[in-house]
Amino acid sequence: MAIKDKFFGNALDSFTTVSLAVLLVITAVMLAQHGAMALQEKGASVSGKELADEMYQKRLEQDKKIYKEVQRLFGMRMYTAAEEVLQKVQRDHPDNPRSFIYQARLQYNTGKMVEAISSYRQAVDSEPDFVDNNTPLFLGKEIMDHLVAAKTTLAQELKSRPKDEEIRKALDELLYLQRRVAGGCE
Repeated sequence: MAIKDKFFGNALDSFTTVSLAVLLVITAVMLAQHGAMALQEKGASVSGKELADEMYQKRLEQDKKIYKEVQRLFGMRMYTAAEEVLQKVQRDHPDNPRSFIYQARLQYNTGKMVEAISSYRQAVDSEPDFVDNNTPLFLGKEIMDHLVAAKTTLAQELKSRPKDEEIRKALDELLYLQRRVAGGCE
C-alpha cells in the first residue's frame, strides 16, 4: 500500500484528511489567540492594580504635605490653632475629603460629638475608601472607636434631654456610620 493510498485512499478520504488538518490548524490558532488574550488581561489587571497603588501613594504623600501643620498642632493639642490652619487648608483645597477627617478629630477632641459625627459622615460620603479596609486610605478603626465613645455620651445626653432632635439626628448618623464602617464601602 502506497503512502498516498494510506493517507488518501480515495477522494472522500482525502477531503476528510484535509478537513481535519484545517480544523487542527484553526483550533491551534484559536488556542494561541486565547492564550495571548489571557496574558494581556493578566498584564492589564496587574498594571491596573499597580496604577491604583501608585495613585493612593501619591495621594497619601500629598495629604501628608497639605495637612502637615494641622497634624503638628493637633499632636501638640493646640486645637484652636489647628482649626485655624485647617480652615485655610479647606479654602485652598475645597475638594479634599481628608479635611472632614481632621475637622471630625478636632471636634471630637474638643467634646463636640454631634459636630464630629456629622463631619465623619461627610468624610465617608465624600470618600468611601476611608471605610474600605482594602485601601491604604482606610480609617475605619479610628472612626469606629470615636463612634463607640460618642454613642455612650450621646445616649446619656438623650436621657437628660429626650426631645432634643439634634442628638437624635446625631445618633441616627452614628448608626449609619457604624454600618458603613462594618460593611466597608457600599
